[in-house]
Amino acid sequence: MRLCDKASELIKQGDDGFSLVDHLTKSVDTAVVSSYQSTMQSITSPDSAELALISVGGYGRGEIMPYSDIDIMLLSRSDKIGAKEAAQAVLYRLWDEGLNISHSFRTLKGCVDDAMRELHTRTALLDCRFLAGNEALFDEFKRDVYQKLLFKAKKSFTGEVIREIDRRHKASGDSLYLLEPNVKEGRGGLRDIHAISWLSRSELKISAIQGYEQFMTASQFRDFLSAYRFLLKVRAGIHITSARKNDVLSAELHDEVAALLGFRDTARFFASEIMMRILYHRARTVVDALAKVINVCGKRYFHFPTPFMVRKITSDFYLSRNEIIVRNHELFDEPSKIIEAFHIYSLTGKEFSYQVEELLKSRAFLIANPDRTLQPEIHYFREILRGDRVFETLQKMHDTGVLGRLIPEFGRLRHLVILESFHQYTVDEHTLLAIRNIERLKDTKQARLTYLADILKKVKQEVLFLAILLHDIGKGVSRKHEEAGYIIIKGILERLFVEQIDRQKIEFLVANHIFLSKLAMTRDVDAPETVTQLAEAVGNEENLDALYLMTYADMSAVNSSFWNEWKASILHELYTKTCDHLKGIAHDPYQFLDDRLMLFARGMPERYLISTTVDEMRADHELTEKAKIESPVIAIKERGDSTAELTVVTYRMPRLFSKIVGVLSSRGLNIVRARLFTGKQGMVVRKIIVSNWKTLFWEGMETSIMEDLRRAILVDEPIMHKPPIFGEAKSPAKRFEFFLEIENETSDRYTLLEVMLPDKIGLLYAITIRLYIYNIDILSAVINTDDGTAHDVFYLQKHGAKLGLEDCLQVLNGLRAVEADAV
Repeated sequence: MRLCDKASELIKQGDDGFSLVDHLTKSVDTAVVSSYQSTMQSITSPDSAELALISVGGYGRGEIMPYSDIDIMLLSRSDKIGAKEAAQAVLYRLWDEGLNISHSFRTLKGCVDDAMRELHTRTALLDCRFLAGNEALFDEFKRDVYQKLLFKAKKSFTGEVIREIDRRHKASGDSLYLLEPNVKEGRGGLRDIHAISWLSRSELKISAIQGYEQFMTASQFRDFLSAYRFLLKVRAGIHITSARKNDVLSAELHDEVAALLGFRDTARFFASEIMMRILYHRARTVVDALAKVINVCGKRYFHFPTPFMVRKITSDFYLSRNEIIVRNHELFDEPSKIIEAFHIYSLTGKEFSYQVEELLKSRAFLIANPDRTLQPEIHYFREILRGDRVFETLQKMHDTGVLGRLIPEFGRLRHLVILESFHQYTVDEHTLLAIRNIERLKDTKQARLTYLADILKKVKQEVLFLAILLHDIGKGVSRKHEEAGYIIIKGILERLFVEQIDRQKIEFLVANHIFLSKLAMTRDVDAPETVTQLAEAVGNEENLDALYLMTYADMSAVNSSFWNEWKASILHELYTKTCDHLKGIAHDPYQFLDDRLMLFARGMPERYLISTTVDEMRADHELTEKAKIESPVIAIKERGDSTAELTVVTYRMPRLFSKIVGVLSSRGLNIVRARLFTGKQGMVVRKIIVSNWKTLFWEGMETSIMEDLRRAILVDEPIMHKPPIFGEAKSPAKRFEFFLEIENETSDRYTLLEVMLPDKIGLLYAITIRLYIYNIDILSAVINTDDGTAHDVFYLQKHGAKLGLEDCLQVLNGLRAVEADAV
């Protein structure tokens, strides 16, 4: 039976993680040992008797998964030719039998030499088991070599393991609460359990897992074993459902893995949501255990001069060894003292002692009635929001369960998984990271964020942080979270005794927290109605400032790459224009134009004047003069926001924009914005902004692309797509319903077409070709591609006016074929 089928059967039988991997490992042992012994029987060289077959790494730990590498080491007393040839014969036999073998051949001395050079080798050899061959040699390995692996250069080894933990966490997303966690390498994953084992054996001389009770309570040890079992089972489920070696619990696997592991939907939660919440809880247990081990190991080598004397902070709280302590453990029987402890944590910048943190966790349930008037608690909580350590304090309150008791509505967001496009974190983690990102603005050195830091100085901190803390509160009860959140927060703000004027601002921010980003990312920021719409929504500069900061906080906490220079520049442009509008500042587009430019400008549409600076207009005029002699004329200019703008000037011709899109897409360039202008004399200006110009840049790329564009424009035939040089875009998990929508009410001059589909090479080209067939003019386009999803908005006209009902239906029906092909 294949390992995958066997694992699936064992899970359905109810085997736990330990039993599961034990069965799979024994199956592999049987196959590997049998193959080894059969091979060795046919070898006559006396050197072959020196070989020992040893399992190492994951196989050595007995953690075989359905698609795991089978890590073996062929150990020899010497590197004689006969031993090497015997080892080679064993490997060939194993490969011939279809086993996924990862191997090494080493002598006893080679084991030590290799281990001292490379951490991965050292840790792999620490997890070893004898399988077959010369058992006396293996005993010698355990007696001599293994001890050196554990204790030689121990301080250096400990430091390397701890640094590797940090590097691995950052590479895997550096958060416990990822929607698509790596259950092996990520924070709180199996590799953290392995690190606990290596450090415990080397530093604490604990050789078996039962010895962990030396630094854990009985209940913590039980929770740790439960976490270990569960993570093993989830990893096996990922291998089975993805049918390959894979450790990432990606969104498209959630439902299938949950069903395999026996989770079922309830009236309130989907099975996958229940599974993910348990996974986060188990991973938290592993993180806490790892932190304890690292703390113990670190104290052995890194001694900091800390006074033994106890310093008084208040009559109840003290500092000892740089940690917050209390002398009376019954202190936290009073709920107000629990919140006061976090206020002390915020003020001092110090950590709680282990005993105090455990007390806070165990007493969190005492904050039981949110409707009760808790004036001291509320006072301390609001002081925390006004302080200089907001994120860390709220995170600690959340980890200990206190924040969810003080604000039960936020407690509903704990470990809440909502698979929305682009989002990388659970709802509670996203919220806290949004607060962190705003707090970091105070000390930012990034030039692109200094203007936000200046705006932050004008905004009332407590109001902004409360709004961010509550902005997704509605997701705990409804997918339409803006409306639900607006209703829920009224009761919360009343309990927190928030003043009426501040309450109105918070309610405005929660109700409109996606409004600015939606306008900036899906509307033409150069269109006057976009600025007017935002100005009418905010009403004044104070609200605009707060909404701008809120938008940054929300977008920057979506995932590690969602906020970028391009989005920053678009948002800032819309913010600046709306500021001017609110102040009544009007810009005369003709103010700085000489006669030549005035003539050129009057020949262009009004949209061109609104959206183009004088310098840009001057450059475009020069290009149009050249285009009158030899068309097309193409210019490429790198912008300050890491994008590049391609300008194409030529006489009006069929499918021009489609041809440009075809060339750029086939080159792997990511189009994010298009502004298309047609002059009264038939000269057209096409301005296309691409976001990944610098990323893809290679010597000669500019010349090559300009030649491709000229050839495509002058040849009257559709562009044939080839796969881009840099590969296909990532296919997204289907986290939401894709859609096509036409909006004909915003403007009396054009129609808006909004498209959200899985991104693929040629999608934009297919859409523009379809619009061309229907004689639809594209005035401008806002193109957004993130996380494998295309979210595009087109400003359309037909014969100089917006589309009629029949045209709208024709466009929608025509694009259904494009949608069907994309999805």
